[in-house]
This record gives sequence, C-alpha cells and structure tokens, in this order.
Amino acid sequence: MLKTQRIDGFKGGIQAGTTAFDTDSKKLDIQAKDARDLLAEQFDDITMVKQFNKEMKMVLVGDDCFGFAPDGGAWFKNGKLVACFECKKQGLGGNAYERWWDNAMTAKFINEDVVYVTFCSGPGAASGEGLDKLRRKAQIMMGNNFVFHMSVDGFTDDFVLEEMKKVLENA
Repeated sequence: MLKTQRIDGFKGGIQAGTTAFDTDSKKLDIQAKDARDLLAEQFDDITMVKQFNKEMKMVLVGDDCFGFAPDGGAWFKNGKLVACFECKKQGLGGNAYERWWDNAMTAKFINEDVVYVTFCSGPGAASGEGLDKLRRKAQIMMGNNFVFHMSVDGFTDDFVLEEMKKVLENA
C-alpha cells in the first residue's frame, strides 16, 4: 500500500513510494480530464494540449527544462494560449498551493492574459485556509484572469464541465 501525504510524521514533498492523490483529489483530476477530452471534441477552433513536448517548450519559453501539464489541458486559439484548467485538493496541511505556482507562472509567461481556472477542494479550500490564501494572493499578484472555484466538498461533473465550457466559449 502506498503512503499518502496525509499521515502523521510526513516530512513534505512527494517522495518515493508516496502519492499526492487520495480518493477526492483523484476524482477532481478525473473530472477535469474527462471534461477536457469531451470539450476538445466540441471546440474545433481551439487546440487542446495535454502536455508540452520538447519542441513546444522551446518555441514557447525557449527552454525545455520545465514540465507543463495543467490537469484540464492548455488551450490554444490561433497559436495563442487562451485557457488552462487546473485542480488542487488540499487538507489543512500540505503544499498543493506551492505546486500550483509552477504551472500558473508558466502559463502567465506564455500569455499574461491567459484565463487560468483552478478548481480547489478539500479542507484547504475553506475560507482562510491554504488554497483560499493562494486564491487571494494569485489574484493580487497575477490578475483577475486567474479564476478560482472553491468547494471543501468538491464539485459535480457537470459543474466542472460547464465552467470549462464557459471559458472556452469566450476564448
């Protein structure tokens, strides 16, 4: 059995033999990926990328030293990054909010006007907790085009799909 980060004495970070996923975070991840794949079929004028290859990294940021794979895809229209969808589930402790910054900063570097939507769940999504603080800080530092949906209890499949669809319809 794999140990998760939600055990006493865990020292932080995703270490060998551990996983950042639990049942609720895996559900949120699957919701975003299912919506991503369904919407990719509906939007012929927008290209969805699941994960950047070396060539894309070189073209977009001039180096291939990073990973970039938002859970709900990176969406391009006319060669411009227009939307990204990310999921983060966090307990009262944890570092999901720290891991969020890497993809968000990469997206902002590629296009400062990208609409970057994050679905946040778990106890860390409650008012005043880690993901809520991330939301507030990101909107101050990065702009209102960084959109957060907060729900301690998670989201329905329809909610995730419809929120992603709204953003793509306006891209």
